[in-house]
Amino acid sequence: MRIISGRLIIGLAVLVLGVLMLINNLVDDVQIRFSDIMRYWPVIPLILGLNWLVLSFRSYDMAGQRRMHFSWGQFVTALVMIAIGTVYLGNNLGLTSVDTSVFWNLVWPAILILIGINLIRGRSQAGESGGRFTFMGGANVGGAQPWKLESGSYFAFMGGIEMDLTVAELDEGETVLDLTAVMGGIEVKIPKDMAVRYEGSAVLGGVTFKDQEDGGIIASRKYETILDDQVGKILFIQARAILGGIEIKEA
Repeated sequence: MRIISGRLIIGLAVLVLGVLMLINNLVDDVQIRFSDIMRYWPVIPLILGLNWLVLSFRSYDMAGQRRMHFSWGQFVTALVMIAIGTVYLGNNLGLTSVDTSVFWNLVWPAILILIGINLIRGRSQAGESGGRFTFMGGANVGGAQPWKLESGSYFAFMGGIEMDLTVAELDEGETVLDLTAVMGGIEVKIPKDMAVRYEGSAVLGGVTFKDQEDGGIIASRKYETILDDQVGKILFIQARAILGGIEIKEA
C-alpha cells in the first residue's frame, strides 16, 4: 500500500517554489517574500514522516498470501523526520526554542555508522564468476538474447547499472545477485514467473521490489515469491542503496 510517494511530495514542493519564483519575476505588481515562505520548509519532512509512519505498517503478498509487515527502519525514519519537522517548524514560527545542535551531533555519526555497516555487509554465498563495477558511468547487463546469469556483485558508484533478466538462464539451486548503489542507481527487470528471495536496505536512499517501496534515513525489507514448483532455481537478491536507489521490477 502506497499513500504518497516521497518523490511526489518533494517534486510538488519544488514545482510550487518554481511557479512562485516565475510569478515574482514576471509580474511587477506581485512581490513574494521568499524568506516568509522558507519558514515553512519543515512541513516537507513532517509530511514525509507522517507518510512513512503509515507505510511502516502495511500488508503485502508473499507467495499468494496476504500478510502484515512492520518495517522498523521506516518507522524510525518516520519518527526522526516528524521530530525534525516539528522542532524546526516550531522554532521558525517562534513557538519553541529548541537547540538542535545536540541532535545533529548524534544523527550524523549514526548515519555514517549505518553506511559503514551496509557497505561491509557482503555476500558470502555469491561466487566471483559474475559482477560489474561502474564509477561515474553506466553499464547494461543482459538483453533480448538468452544468456546465463551467474552469482556476482554489481556495484554502482555515482553511476548506473541496468540489468535485464527477462531471458536469463539460472543454474540449479540459488543464484545470488548482490547489488550496491552509492550515490547512483541500479535497475533490474525480472520475469513474472521467476522465483525470488529478496533482502533490501537503504540509508538515505530508496529500494523498490516490485510494488514495495522503502526509503528514508534507514529502511529494510525481506520478501520472497517462491511457489512449490519453483524450488529448483531461485534468484536471491541482496540490495543496498546508500544515497542512491535500486529498483527491481517485473518486465
